[in-house]
Amino acid sequence: MTKKDFQLIADVLKPHAKSHTAQAMALDFAVALEKANARFNKKVFLSACGLPYVDLGNGRELHIIEGE
Repeated sequence: MTKKDFQLIADVLKPHAKSHTAQAMALDFAVALEKANARFNKKVFLSACGLPYVDLGNGRELHIIEGE
């Protein structure tokens, strides 16, 4: 898959970013796409999906998710 494909997925999920289902799907996609492409950037993808991302260091990460 290419950056164009990743952007397409993010564009579909972004309008629904406040939905818990879309948030879970974005995180699941991020994990799967990271496995499929070594150059995949989870932080960029989640931001494109409308889910701000914070790297806490030591391999820990936080995805700031706002509910409706």
